[in-house]
Amino acid sequence: MPAHMVNAILCLVVGIYVLRSVRRWLDKEFLPKTTMDIGMRVSLVTLFSNIGYVLIILLTLSIMGLQWNKLSWIVSALSVGIGFGLQEIVKNFISGLILLTERPVKVGDLVSISGIEGDIRRINVRATEIQLGDKSTVIVPNSQLISQNVRNATMGNAQGVVTIQLTFPLDIDPVQVRELLLDVYRENERILETPEPSVSFKDLTPAGIVLSVTGNVASQRQISGAKSDLLFDILTRLRKEGIVLSTPQTMIIERRALPATQNEGEALP
Repeated sequence: MPAHMVNAILCLVVGIYVLRSVRRWLDKEFLPKTTMDIGMRVSLVTLFSNIGYVLIILLTLSIMGLQWNKLSWIVSALSVGIGFGLQEIVKNFISGLILLTERPVKVGDLVSISGIEGDIRRINVRATEIQLGDKSTVIVPNSQLISQNVRNATMGNAQGVVTIQLTFPLDIDPVQVRELLLDVYRENERILETPEPSVSFKDLTPAGIVLSVTGNVASQRQISGAKSDLLFDILTRLRKEGIVLSTPQTMIIERRALPATQNEGEALP
């Protein structure tokens, strides 16, 4: 085997080993000690790995003696391949680089796209892994995260809002009910003290008084559990105070036929 081939293989093996070792050190030792959030750390490690693999391949080809001015046929072949089927792969690859650099979404974000909602667990070169609430994983091509509307629930503010809307009869004391709802929210350990919970008089309808109570939790992921606990506590307190919720009014119209004055088949005298 020619010496340059041996050197190229040795460069490839050693380069990959060194790259993985440095990546492991960055991921486990260096970056966790910094003030970067987990999303930024994962993005940096992934971007470092992608650039490293490209450099290793280029260095290996250079050691093999491959001249770059002779790569025109390879570029032409790749162009044809992209035209016939690799365009999606290239599009997802470019989108992955955009996600890692611009970071419109990052690892740990709670996102919604195309009817699915979950936490981003990994951003790969071609696709992104989103873990749903039932712990299953959906693989989303990176290009969809760039071209489609994506709801990022944790990008601007990690806090979540728990809102419960209830309808009460018209004869209740709204001030008493307001204080009861606020007490339940304040006593719940998941509801934050700042901003304080609030109750608003939402509407006045023939069905009753509509009150809406709102409070903040530390994370969007706590909304469902906090809302369930609050509903249990609210119903318990309402029953204890003898306060009932408004029930929909149903109107029943009964139609009765008028008694016939004369049988239709009876002959006249």
